[in-house]
Amino acid sequence: MGKGGRTKNKSKRSILPRGIPQKRTQAAKHSNNKTVVSPFEYARTTNSSSRVKHHVHNKQVSGSSSSSAVSSSKQQQQHTSALAKSIERRKSLLKSKLAQQHKSNTFIDRRIGEATAGGNSHQLSVEEDYNGLKQRRENAMLKRIVAERVRRSKRVDKFRLEDDDGDDGDEGFGLTHRGKVIDETYTGQPQDETDIILSDDDDDNLDKVDTMLHFGGGKFDKSNPTTDGYYGASSSNGARDMGDAYRSRKQELEERILQKKLLKAEKLKRKEDQVETFETMDESFAELAGLLQFRDKERERVEKSEKRKRGLLDVEEMEMDAWDKEMKEYLFERKVKATDRTKTPEEIAKEEAEKLHELETRRLARMNGDFDDDDLSDISDDEAGGGSSSAKRRRREKDKLKSKKKQKGESGGDDLGDSDDEDDKKDDEHEVRFTADGLVYIDKDGKVVGKVGEEGQGDDNDDESDENESNGSDVESEDDNGSESGSDVDDDDGTDYDDDIEFTEGMKIQGNYHASEQYQGKANWYDGTITAIRTDNAGNTLYDVTYDDGDFEEGMAKKNVRPAPLSKEEKDQQMNHKTEAAMAKKKKQKAKLRAKETMPFVFEVPTTLDALHDIIATYATTGADASLIIQRIHATNSVRLNHKNKEKMQNFYDVLLRRFVAVGDAVFNSGSGGPDLERYEQLNSLTKTLYAMSQDSPECAGAVWSRRLGIFQQAVAKRLRDVEINPLGDACEGEFSAWPSTGMLLLMRALPHIFPSTDRRHAVVTPALLLLGQILAQTPVKTRCDVTKGLFCAALMMEYTKGAKRFPPEATAFLASVLRLYADDVESVPSLSNATNCPQLMDLREDLSEMPNITDDDVRLSLEKDDIQSEMTPAAILVFSLRLFQQHLDIIGTSSDGSEREIFAEMTKSLLCIDGSRKDHPLPIYVKNVIAETARKSASTCASDTKREPLQRRKGASAKELAIKTLAPRMEDPSRYNMSKDKGKSALQAEHDRHRREYKREHKAAMRELRLDNAFIEQERRKAKTEIDNKAKEKRHKNFAWLEQEQATMNQQVRMGGSLLSGGGIGAAKAVKAKGKFGIKKGGKF
Repeated sequence: MGKGGRTKNKSKRSILPRGIPQKRTQAAKHSNNKTVVSPFEYARTTNSSSRVKHHVHNKQVSGSSSSSAVSSSKQQQQHTSALAKSIERRKSLLKSKLAQQHKSNTFIDRRIGEATAGGNSHQLSVEEDYNGLKQRRENAMLKRIVAERVRRSKRVDKFRLEDDDGDDGDEGFGLTHRGKVIDETYTGQPQDETDIILSDDDDDNLDKVDTMLHFGGGKFDKSNPTTDGYYGASSSNGARDMGDAYRSRKQELEERILQKKLLKAEKLKRKEDQVETFETMDESFAELAGLLQFRDKERERVEKSEKRKRGLLDVEEMEMDAWDKEMKEYLFERKVKATDRTKTPEEIAKEEAEKLHELETRRLARMNGDFDDDDLSDISDDEAGGGSSSAKRRRREKDKLKSKKKQKGESGGDDLGDSDDEDDKKDDEHEVRFTADGLVYIDKDGKVVGKVGEEGQGDDNDDESDENESNGSDVESEDDNGSESGSDVDDDDGTDYDDDIEFTEGMKIQGNYHASEQYQGKANWYDGTITAIRTDNAGNTLYDVTYDDGDFEEGMAKKNVRPAPLSKEEKDQQMNHKTEAAMAKKKKQKAKLRAKETMPFVFEVPTTLDALHDIIATYATTGADASLIIQRIHATNSVRLNHKNKEKMQNFYDVLLRRFVAVGDAVFNSGSGGPDLERYEQLNSLTKTLYAMSQDSPECAGAVWSRRLGIFQQAVAKRLRDVEINPLGDACEGEFSAWPSTGMLLLMRALPHIFPSTDRRHAVVTPALLLLGQILAQTPVKTRCDVTKGLFCAALMMEYTKGAKRFPPEATAFLASVLRLYADDVESVPSLSNATNCPQLMDLREDLSEMPNITDDDVRLSLEKDDIQSEMTPAAILVFSLRLFQQHLDIIGTSSDGSEREIFAEMTKSLLCIDGSRKDHPLPIYVKNVIAETARKSASTCASDTKREPLQRRKGASAKELAIKTLAPRMEDPSRYNMSKDKGKSALQAEHDRHRREYKREHKAAMRELRLDNAFIEQERRKAKTEIDNKAKEKRHKNFAWLEQEQATMNQQVRMGGSLLSGGGIGAAKAVKAKGKFGIKKGGKF
């Protein structure tokens, strides 16, 4: 290291630990070079023409390619353009990724000073030259030495247990053997007799005798011989006897054991003394406790309860009581166990669809008679027919007997049916079994009581005919089974058995002993076993039978052999099998019949309303069935199952909206329809399905609703135009009315349950709200039906706006007009200009005065035609309007600026115009109470102590007031820059074109980058392929050269002739071969 380098880094070296190699300076590096350039030479060579003061991006500098003695790779890199650097970095990264694309393992070098896991080592090796790589290695070694010196610094050595006197950091880290450091002086041999392995415990030091006793023998004993033997001294030179040494060692151990026992006894004694002391202190504590004063907790509890009843607790005590109450509630809360994660909507929809498809597959299989994988678990034994059809008859007889007893008065009013239990017990005493005569009843003694089906034949013929009609096939199958069972089971009386049975050797049978020799053909059947089977000349099968008693008979015909009778257990088992088979057959028939009657679980998506009505008419019998069909269509074709279902489910969504309108119109004409139809439940189910489909695909639902609202708006506009042509009438009588249908209004009622109504602007709710306002403001009112629909629209507008606390002016104006219909000056109705020409509206007050007794249950405003035409409609209209007024007061509430007075001014004025003291048209008491309640609430909400200033248009804020003070530098806004081609365009169109151009530029840049990457990758791939091919070609050429050399040698030997080699060879040897003088003869034959 040069002198200049030492003086230059002198101040910096003092702060580094001692012994760390210093980094070589640039001057020291140049000092090792052969040629050193002076500063004057550098200034002369780098004149003003070649030296660049300011580097410009991508600018070619003249003379930059000229070689200079002082230019280095680092300086050349600084003068390289940013584009070239970025391209080089990109190529380096792509090359590394290309090299690692088929490798799954990665090597992470975590050594100090090396590249990290980011893979920078390859990039550095590409960008740096040899000197840079060498410098980086020196820096890495420097960092490692610094880390090692820091680890061995004084702050760490202060806590070390070893004694390190020197400064050498290697002391204390050497290897030891037998307590000796392994160094240059270590020989591996023991120095003296005491050089033995000692224990680390000072209390258990072993002497040489113990070591020899435990670890005797080996090289150590040979190198250190002793005069002591294992059984005493070998000579009388004063050596110690091994027995004495062992006894002394034993005595030491016994003394130590005794010492341990004494210490243990003393410890036990101290523990007993401590326990006695504590007991004495506990006994004396009773005397001291009498002198102490303890608080009475019971009295304090009673006093606190009295304070709580009187309400005299302070704030701290109330907080503690609330805390105690809350903690006790926590103790009684239900403990919830951890469950699985919440399933996603897609997983839930998939499970529901799979379940429905599985049920549909089972239903179709049952219809086709396929019961292979069906366990019939949903078919109970009672549904399959119980034990037999006679059990059903007996149950009907018991019911008839019970009804007769009730008619005669045999049982009291509190009879719980004890007679039925007795009848059941009697019936349970008889058991049904299969016998040769069919199904019979058997009592406890085993006697046949009667046959199944004979009792009760004359009673309940209608029920039996119905039973036979419904289960005719079951009864026939049961009779068939009974006949088969009767033919299979034989008795000892000679009952025929099945002739198709095949007998085998070793089979237990009964034989008719010597049938041809018996008197008058009497049959004597004995048990036996078939020992052989043969056939005679006529083709008849003969059997050789050995009887159980030892007798033997040969050549028995088949008619004289029958199966051995079954035992009681075997008969019961066979009976059970046949009963189970019959029951399974009945279950299958019941399942097949139910499958034909059951509604399908999977439907195709209907694209039109008529197709949906056809499906409902085919499979549904009630309104619940129709709702179930719609739910199954949605569950099996949901968008969450497959995105391809979006188009057909969008069409189905529009079909459901039209279905909703149709059901709503049916509500107006026929009401709910009774328990079978339940049109209101159908509307609720449709609303849930529409909400679920909206959650599945909000974009499709919004598009369908927007289109449907447009259709509604066009229909309203057409009705308003037709008013000038068609005369207005009562919709309840089927006449023309400008108001929309009830189905449309009910659909608008379901809209806020499907989409949020609190948004400032919504794509569906906002147009619907505007449509309702148009209907209220422009549609003429002619009849009470029109007033009812108008009130419903006003209530809908309040429902839409109550969440955001908005003010619907059309609804308030309509409510004020309806209240004016019951006032004294009916002629001055604000928005109902045609009301004076409508007799139904002018007679509302008169009709209301004729109903003196009205209750809250009587007032019901409905959209059904029959309810609108009822006598309670005038009272219902007024009460409903007042309730809406109260609800609107609660929603708006009291504001800070007192604007509620102007909002409710017209409604309050209309309310005050209703005079309840008129004698010619008095109001009912119930109506007066509602009016008074509404007036009180209006007065409390709209009251104010100060005068309300007139409303004025608020002055817009200036730009200076809206400006926010900022310290950010003023920069050019790209959105305000307009190109010449954007002149004459609107701001929106110009912004759109600007974004389009920016996107086009970015797209072209990305495509250009991809093309460059693809070209580089292809170049590298071809380079690698060429390198591989060159290596293979070089290897192949090498092999070819060796073969040619070998062939040339062979040709040379052939050409030389003689006895060196015989053969044709190639090249010059062909002429010799052609003459046929040796080797292969002319013509190619040997």
